[in-house]
Amino acid sequence: MVVVAVFVFLAPNFDFAHALTWHDGQRMAQLGAIAAVLLTLLVPGSAGRLTMVWSGLPRPIRYALLTAFVLGLMSSARAQLPRWALLDWGLFLLLMVLGLSIAANRRALGERADAGLLLLFFGTATAYAVTTCLVYAGMLLVAPAYGQGFDIRELYTGFANVRFFGHVQTMLLPFLLLPAMWWGATRVRIMMLCSVPIIWWMLVVGSGTRGTWVALVVGVLAVLLFGSGDGRRWVKWQCAGLLCGFLCYGIFVLGIPQLMDLPASFLHRTDDIISLSLREVLWSKALDFALQQPLLGIGPMHYAYWANEVAAHPHNALLQWFAEWGLPAGLLLTGVWAVGGLSWAAAVRRDTAQVSNHGRTEPRLFHIALLAALTGASAQAMVDGVLVMPVSQVLFALLSGWALGMVQSVTQPVRMVGRAEWVFLAALVLFAVAAVIYGVIPEIGSLAERQQEFLRHLAPGLPLFPRFWALGWITD
Repeated sequence: MVVVAVFVFLAPNFDFAHALTWHDGQRMAQLGAIAAVLLTLLVPGSAGRLTMVWSGLPRPIRYALLTAFVLGLMSSARAQLPRWALLDWGLFLLLMVLGLSIAANRRALGERADAGLLLLFFGTATAYAVTTCLVYAGMLLVAPAYGQGFDIRELYTGFANVRFFGHVQTMLLPFLLLPAMWWGATRVRIMMLCSVPIIWWMLVVGSGTRGTWVALVVGVLAVLLFGSGDGRRWVKWQCAGLLCGFLCYGIFVLGIPQLMDLPASFLHRTDDIISLSLREVLWSKALDFALQQPLLGIGPMHYAYWANEVAAHPHNALLQWFAEWGLPAGLLLTGVWAVGGLSWAAAVRRDTAQVSNHGRTEPRLFHIALLAALTGASAQAMVDGVLVMPVSQVLFALLSGWALGMVQSVTQPVRMVGRAEWVFLAALVLFAVAAVIYGVIPEIGSLAERQQEFLRHLAPGLPLFPRFWALGWITD
């Protein structure tokens, strides 16, 4: 948990590889974090706690996951570029191991760990907000001396694309007002604790990332549906934060630069608010792949094998699974995802309906925020690359594992994993580790050169299309 916490805090706020893009630096840091987590499983008892979480899953869920990953392995073996396919397959399996490890830790630590996760998210958001304020002050005070104007894009540091920061906003914003709701004993303290989420809401308003708006709205609807009275209270606080974010946007982004006569550049999307931004092209292409190879798909990551002028992934998690892993594996993964989400929503409804809970609202509000974050991220994965980008992958595994650890009680009886199943799981994980190493090692030393060679043959100003690396297209 400490390893994941360090990654989550540093990823938006620290450049892991100055010579490369933010995306590639975050990818390498993600791989390092996963490697460190796997090493902790060598500590006596750690692997046993993880297998207890696995064995606590319903048998149909376990069999569905194992079948899906076996099908994904078969798809990788017959893909055009097996090394890349195995890399993507192995990474997904290791992310599942990461989620199970988080669940085992949350299950062992109990409720006292929730405040730690909340402080991690609030600290991460605070560091990012401080950077945003410093960049804002620099644009107002220093940029005019060099003949530069106000460009709102400069406020979104730490990511290769504003949309990638939108994934993080979707999963962190539901938690950021909880400190004020929990510990806001005075008005001054409430104002101080609310300043960070208000800045983040201002960044949502200015980002033009429609996927984040869809995700946040879906998260609010889930809370209204399953969160009872505490959920409605949480929604009121979020609405207040949004209104304050709009106010700050009007004052600091629209008003002050205009008063200073600074040339300004914004990210408004009002002219194409209902357009799909060529996603229909990506979705249609994914459907074509799924229909061409319905049983095993074209191979994990192989949507990026046939280059197009839009993106290296279909911006839809389900279509990505159907196209790359095949319809059977895609349906199994979709079923597990849906059952898990509905189970957590039912758990939140039961918890919020029991208004006693020793008179404390903090646990219920935390459950509600987690429901909003997971529901919103799931919705955003239908229109964006939440399950593709490194930071959002780790965050989704963290939140999913946390919810699983909260659902599984330490007192419930657990069926022990049989020797044959344990050996099969260990072999699968070890093979996934080997697949990731085999896929990554040939690339690490030449990432910058490959990107420059690719851009050399394109018109100036054209962007890279990220997938595993910033240069998403895969070749031999």
